Amino acid sequence: MNFRFFILFFLLAGLFVSGSEKVEGMEAVYLRGKLLTQKKEVLLSEIAKLPDGVQDKIVIRNLQNPVIVRPESLKEVLPGVPVSGKETLILPLNSELDPEDLEDSLKKEVSKLPQDKEGDFKISYLNGDRWIPSQGVDLKWAGLPQVIHPGQIVASLDFYFENRKVHTQRIKFKLERRMSALFAKREIHKGQKLVSEDLEERTVYMEESFTDGLSEKDLGSTALRDMQAGELLRKKQFRFLFDVQRGGDVNLVYTKGNLMIKSKTKALSSGNIGEIVDVSSHSKEGKISARVVEKGTVLLEN
Repeated sequence: MNFRFFILFFLLAGLFVSGSEKVEGMEAVYLRGKLLTQKKEVLLSEIAKLPDGVQDKIVIRNLQNPVIVRPESLKEVLPGVPVSGKETLILPLNSELDPEDLEDSLKKEVSKLPQDKEGDFKISYLNGDRWIPSQGVDLKWAGLPQVIHPGQIVASLDFYFENRKVHTQRIKFKLERRMSALFAKREIHKGQKLVSEDLEERTVYMEESFTDGLSEKDLGSTALRDMQAGELLRKKQFRFLFDVQRGGDVNLVYTKGNLMIKSKTKALSSGNIGEIVDVSSHSKEGKISARVVEKGTVLLEN
């Protein structure tokens, strides 16, 4: 019985000691790593985890510059209370950057990239936190790709304090690349053949990679839909249509005197009325040449 009582006492004593250490460990004020604030007064609870029984209080008044709070900094504020943790960096967000300043700053950074020429990109601020300390920190852009493309980009604005990076803000921008493109100078109707008077070249900034613009090689192609004056023109809106289309069925006509022979065959090339095209034949050569006389019809000439 005495032996069992001794074992029970030993186990209870162990629990008591373990519990005391836990309570004793919680009595220390533990500093957090960083605080970003727009307030001028900083409470102890904003920079540290407080155990039960420790009263909250103001530790900094009239905050203007970045401040580092270390355990020894709180001796007067918390006499007799142990403080753990390395330090807390307090960053006052007391100045707001103008979107235009951000755009100009990022534009200078982009201009350093190898594929950019002066004025190639137009940069517009979209969203993101613009509050920073009014003084005491250096700001640097980071994380930009070596090759950038039109579209949206999230840039990293790093805060440096005492030569070390202490914070990063993510800011979204729209990037538009300068390029030349052809626009409709006047209305273009479906089925209309494209002529040079329909086109107007403009230099514009575009958010998308534009690779299917028209060129002079597309003159003579047919509009597949109606287009308004001032509309950006793309290759997919036009197609070269012929009275005889390569790969299509055609009527082959042969005449001699009062004799007329008609047959169906395949066009091997494309052409319009008056032009010579190749069509399939059953001869050894496999093709013959004929003149387009109307849509879908060719005439084999003597």
